[in-house]
Amino acid sequence: MDRVATMISRREFLGEFWGTFLLVFLGVGSVQAAVLTGVQRGIWQVAVVWGIAVALAIYAFGAASGAHINPAMTVAFVVWRGFPPKKALWYFLAQLVGAIMAAALLYVFFKGALAHFEAANGIVRGLPGSELSAMTFGEYFPHPGVTKALGWPSSITPVSLAAFTELVGTAILAAMVFSLTDSKNAGGPGAALAPVFIGLTVAAVICVLAPLTQVGLNPARDFGPRLVAYFLGWGTIAIPGPSGGFFTVYILAPCLGAIIGAWLYQFSTDYGQAREKIRSSSMSIPKLVIIGGFLGAGKTTLMGRARQELASRGLKVGLVTNDQAKGLVDTAWLGGQPKVVELTGSCFCCNFAGFERALNELSQWGAEVILAEPVGSCADLSATVIQPLKDLAKDKYQTAPFSVVLDPVRAQEVLGTRKSLLHKDALYILGLQVAEADVIVLNKVDLLTTGEKEELLSQLAKKYPKAQVTSLSAKEGEGVSTWLKELMSGAGQSGRQIIEVDYDRYANGEAVLGWLNLSVGGDFSARGGERVLKDFLDTLRSELESSKMETGHVKVLWPSLEGNFLGNLTDTHRPPVITRGPGQAASGPILVNARVESEPDALEKLVRRILGHIGQGDSLETLVKDVYCLKPGRPNPTHRYAQVV
Repeated sequence: MDRVATMISRREFLGEFWGTFLLVFLGVGSVQAAVLTGVQRGIWQVAVVWGIAVALAIYAFGAASGAHINPAMTVAFVVWRGFPPKKALWYFLAQLVGAIMAAALLYVFFKGALAHFEAANGIVRGLPGSELSAMTFGEYFPHPGVTKALGWPSSITPVSLAAFTELVGTAILAAMVFSLTDSKNAGGPGAALAPVFIGLTVAAVICVLAPLTQVGLNPARDFGPRLVAYFLGWGTIAIPGPSGGFFTVYILAPCLGAIIGAWLYQFSTDYGQAREKIRSSSMSIPKLVIIGGFLGAGKTTLMGRARQELASRGLKVGLVTNDQAKGLVDTAWLGGQPKVVELTGSCFCCNFAGFERALNELSQWGAEVILAEPVGSCADLSATVIQPLKDLAKDKYQTAPFSVVLDPVRAQEVLGTRKSLLHKDALYILGLQVAEADVIVLNKVDLLTTGEKEELLSQLAKKYPKAQVTSLSAKEGEGVSTWLKELMSGAGQSGRQIIEVDYDRYANGEAVLGWLNLSVGGDFSARGGERVLKDFLDTLRSELESSKMETGHVKVLWPSLEGNFLGNLTDTHRPPVITRGPGQAASGPILVNARVESEPDALEKLVRRILGHIGQGDSLETLVKDVYCLKPGRPNPTHRYAQVV
């Protein structure tokens, strides 16, 4: 599936495959059990199983692919919700293969029962009348079981009526699907219960219309099992069927019905609210600003500064922080103002569903702007996060141009004008981050002369001509308003380029970093305040330098009677930077986040040892409580698009 990542990820293909497999296995299985054994004796009993099958398939695989599990629904999404047509072709294939596999497995289970049923009823497979057993796979009009029981002639449901029946039934289903999945529908049950009501819709339609056509509503559900029946001996009874018209009735009519039903919902609600939409501002859906960049680039400081700036404009701002483990300094430092959602355990790209949940939580809270900071060693975000959002959630978020924040020293390293002490594969990650940026943000320009700043900006613009290059100082606030104005104006496309990535080098670049998140318990435990924090970072820097352990980033949140302090160490050759937070006395645990080129256990021992020798006579090492020590695993993105959406 890697070759078709442009259109559909492996996860999406398998989601549609297994979702349709589950739907057909349970639904068609209930039909086979009812016809061949009589365990379900009424249409309602079969219909309920179909409804449960639909709900379970959506619950199980909705996060993977959206759980269309029905080509007719996919067609409606293409027409009315901008689902990519080329991607739809892969959905059709996955749905059909899933239906075929489910029908084939059911034959394994019910082969003997089928033979006994046919013998008991004088049915010769493939001859007229064998639709009475073929109906356990595909569908027929009128319903062969009802026809036999009531003595109906086949003319009671001509092709035209059968097609209209399937069209209307699928239109009802599509209208309900669009209604129940519309986030603007305040009367809906919400995402958690929508699958249940979609399943109930299917069950209700079956109860009313099944005597006429058995009710397909789903081309894959009909054609997959029908194809299996064709090769199992039913031949022309399966395709084209005793009355012909199976393509018109069970494939074409449901697709048209889905388009019409979705249109009716759109016309009755969305289109009827056109004036209200015109009156609504461009902030009717949240603006999503993803701020990437390497460890120590100043992303967190910029997030805090940007939130202040946007809040001063009267905008409600939410933040998403991200790390491989719990105990994140960023969340604690930024969490003094609402609202921050922390996503831990993996990066945005490898836990796309978790990222979407975080965004949804902030959206439900009412955020007009969402600032999201991925893990500092994460790259390939355009292909794995931004394109999927533009494709799968374009109606939920306005994605701003992707900004990558760059420290001046790292800028020189990526330009090749300064020798880097980073491992070559860690430096490779830095290069990937800058190469995929829509906007390269040269931060910490307060540390540069005007000439140095202009020279770096010129070199960056020359090396990365596809990106906009700007500069600012998140610490001082210089240039932040200009940067935000460009992002919020709506000008520029997000994720304008997708880069080639060697995932082996990428994985090794992360693996060379030892990750440590550690907390020291006890309120006001760091009674020495800023001085003790400086001693800790100076000692740590000296030890790392002498051990030739290059620093990605060390962050320390240090509460004390003197106030709340944030310490940053981004290079073993540069002194630490300490920032004082608002207010005076601060309580809570000390938090240490260290990303260093070393073995994780060696890093933990070093930090513990230093904590044991600082403070005013007290060993802080004895108060260490929560420790997360690890090497990042190989990146395994949920999605990866090969072309810009």
